[in-house]
Amino acid sequence: MTQENAGADAVLGAGAGLAGGAVAGAVSAFKAASSIMDRISSGPSTQQFHVDKDTVMQAGKVIHDQWLLLSEAYDRTVTKLRIVTMDGKVTSDVVNAWNDRLVFHDDSYAKRIQAYMKALESLSDQLQASAQQYGFTEDEIKTTFRPKA
Repeated sequence: MTQENAGADAVLGAGAGLAGGAVAGAVSAFKAASSIMDRISSGPSTQQFHVDKDTVMQAGKVIHDQWLLLSEAYDRTVTKLRIVTMDGKVTSDVVNAWNDRLVFHDDSYAKRIQAYMKALESLSDQLQASAQQYGFTEDEIKTTFRPKA
């Protein structure tokens, strides 16, 4: 966890103590999710796998479709990640800390998702280049690696 995240956690914890009840429960759930995401994102960032002429299009379709699906879902929902103060129970410091952790900081969950999507896109591009090298036709490649809408 970065120093900024530790500060945000302190603000969230203080806000939960002041607000109590449902807010305290939400902050506890958020901190648990944060811990899980920190552990997941601290693991190895690269993996390798082998494709050949018989598997490159199948692997390409899976990776490309996942990238498109995630990109479309992200575009529809990223604005909904931001928390808005509604009832005065949660102070602006808590809301700001929460939003920083969710959306705005370089290591926010939104930025982590963007990095994952970029990795999927890059892998898709590599698989598309491999398919071209294996001699698949332009139509076959366009069918598998359809453009992002």
